[in-house]
Amino acid sequence: MDYRFLRISDMGSVRHIEISMESPLNPLNMDVIGEIGDVIRSSEGKVVVISGRNRAFSAGADIHGFVDLTPEMAYEFATKGHRVMDSIEEHPLPVIAAMHGFALGGGFELALACDFRIAHPETKMGLPEINLGIIPGFGGTQRLLRIAGEARALQMISTGSTITAKEAVNFGIVNEVNENYRERAFELASELAAKPHSSLKFSKRLLRHHDPEAFELEKEFFGRVFGLPDRREGVSAFLEKRKPQFNREH
Repeated sequence: MDYRFLRISDMGSVRHIEISMESPLNPLNMDVIGEIGDVIRSSEGKVVVISGRNRAFSAGADIHGFVDLTPEMAYEFATKGHRVMDSIEEHPLPVIAAMHGFALGGGFELALACDFRIAHPETKMGLPEINLGIIPGFGGTQRLLRIAGEARALQMISTGSTITAKEAVNFGIVNEVNENYRERAFELASELAAKPHSSLKFSKRLLRHHDPEAFELEKEFFGRVFGLPDRREGVSAFLEKRKPQFNREH
């Protein structure tokens, strides 16, 4: 099957999903997210590697699409994103994120949903949503918490700061940093694909369980922030390339 925003290739039991947008930063919209979910769900028996073309793994959501979102639409947007991230987490065999350039916002959440993360040394990662007056909405609050711990997750999400690949590996967020990040990801994928698939499946199921209630709460709060003035100010400031003036009283 042909996809508009993805390039798909198979090498035995390894499937490569390459995000290939017109923009060099591979911004995520619901169409590309939906395509990723569709490929993941049709990849039974495959170890999967996800990477991005051009200058980034993915620099996150297309902010222009946030301008007219109502709280109800934002909740539905988060719900669709969660379904795709959940499909990655629930894929029976390992999924590897091969990251370079930028992995921000929804792009970082996509990487966090994967089982392994291999990063080029110059990769920048983070969840900068607070600078738009919103919060992560694709499972990032819970997955970063689980991977990096409460202190690190709270600091990154509350400040919206980015981290380097070296910091990410020190924080336990990234498995490896490698100049040849794609080659290393395929090497790991081939190594995993050669293992007994039944054992891989059981191990992943035991290690990747999560609290559905916490994820539901993230979607609810993501929807609610879209009804607040700070979201309008944050998104407008970003698009107008100015510093936002947030209301600190609510």
